[in-house]
Amino acid sequence: MSGHPRAQAGGPPAATVTADREDLADRAELSGGPLPEPAVGTLGEALRHAARTPHGVVVIDGTGTAVRRSYAELYEDAARAAAELAAAGARPGARVILRTARTTDLLTFFWACVLGGLVPLPVSYGSGAEGLADAAEAVGEAWLLGDEPPGPYPPGLRRLGTAGVASAGTGEPVGARPDDPAVLTLTSGSGGRPKAVQLTHRQVLARAHGTALARGLGPDTRSLNRMPLDHVSGIVMFHVRDVYLGCHQVHADAGWVRADPLRWLDLAEAERIDTTWAPNRVLALLVDRLAEDPDRSWDLSRLRYVMNGGEAVKDRVVRRFVEALAPHGLPATAVHPGWGMPETASGVVDTVFRPADGPLRRHVPVGTPQPGVSVRVVDETGRVVPAGVVGRLQITGAPVADTYLVGGEARPVPLSDDGWLVTDDLAFVADGELTVTGRADGLIEIGGARWHGHEIEDAVEELPYVLPSFTVARPLAADGTGSTGLAVFFRPRPGVSPDEAAERVRERVRGRFGAGPVHAEALAEHELPRTATGKLRRSVLTARHPGTPG
Repeated sequence: MSGHPRAQAGGPPAATVTADREDLADRAELSGGPLPEPAVGTLGEALRHAARTPHGVVVIDGTGTAVRRSYAELYEDAARAAAELAAAGARPGARVILRTARTTDLLTFFWACVLGGLVPLPVSYGSGAEGLADAAEAVGEAWLLGDEPPGPYPPGLRRLGTAGVASAGTGEPVGARPDDPAVLTLTSGSGGRPKAVQLTHRQVLARAHGTALARGLGPDTRSLNRMPLDHVSGIVMFHVRDVYLGCHQVHADAGWVRADPLRWLDLAEAERIDTTWAPNRVLALLVDRLAEDPDRSWDLSRLRYVMNGGEAVKDRVVRRFVEALAPHGLPATAVHPGWGMPETASGVVDTVFRPADGPLRRHVPVGTPQPGVSVRVVDETGRVVPAGVVGRLQITGAPVADTYLVGGEARPVPLSDDGWLVTDDLAFVADGELTVTGRADGLIEIGGARWHGHEIEDAVEELPYVLPSFTVARPLAADGTGSTGLAVFFRPRPGVSPDEAAERVRERVRGRFGAGPVHAEALAEHELPRTATGKLRRSVLTARHPGTPG
């Protein structure tokens, strides 16, 4: 991380730069270069092309049972379902919310919508009535395809049932255009109001094509995904990309893998996987689980591309992962940190993780943009900062969405005056790579220094008393002396006294970060609930301590 002074690395507010833009000899701006045209122009064309290959999709359900389906079979199932949707009155351009507990049906429904010119929005089955209501509020008038809702139908939602289960007829696919909407995905809304990112065929395929070029992916790729397919990373970053490639793909139920992270390695070996991905917390849990069963062995020599994203990349965790799996043949260069968001059709920046000599790095670079993508770091006035200076991350390029749906109405994504997407992330550029330090709203000020919450959580999870991936750090309101403190919620390891663990946590936070008052609280697993994608629901902890902001 040379060229980046540690004093700036904590993610201060976007730096003010007074020099003229022309005077910046080393600007914090990176480009992935031009993106050649993808081989196909729409998702339907991609599935039809894949149907002519010998490959397909393997779905591992919550019991570990595998269902294998060729792309030709998926296309046939989807075409029948599309005909049934048309017969039920769903017209091209209509929005369709997909809700089902069966991944195989979700894929049929998704592609039925694509072939029928409809715009699908997969939602989490586990999110219940609240998740369905959020989706309906975001997209407005829509159809519901799949299982019955867990309560009354939200306003504006109409029933389509479970299309394609018994239909024998087929019809001609609707001729979509590259700039037509292809898929919707929910993301957090301003003021708490739900919104959906609207991605076109062109944007989704640009992301798939750019990744394939950057990482050498093709029809011989064999991929494994453990993220739910109602999430943009599962459905777009992996499934649609692999349909575009026409390659072998495996999707494992997230809960089934979470119950025993070593199942991820079992599948990687059995299916001869070379491409997969996991957020930092999954790598930490896997290494922790591996230590409990050191006699197990796998051949992971084919695993060359383990994309690591979705949350902050931790140097300590990735090093431990690479070291722990090296005896099983994992290549030293297998882990690829990266960055993306729903508005960019998932990951669009990545690199190869190379452990640095010396102490652990505070922040790990996420790399360079893929073809068709450019990124830059700006100050609060919108000026591009010099390399090594922390500021607000902006992005532009072929995969970047133009539109949100809020209350059924199309609204533009937040753009700078010259058309770059404005993100909520802080970042800097050094040595030709982008490093994302964290979200602008995730900073915690302690004794005049600023730290991201994930940095404090990582320090706590270094302790042998604390289980990885269950820690949440939140600021405490100033006490009577004007001192700001911390609230740290964590899960102790089995057999460890919660009181002893809490005291060790307080000592670690005070010693490393100079925090004043520290509220350390050990919680049981059910008190640290997760989203469908495995992230901790931080907001539910706000009520546990009145001094923690929401």
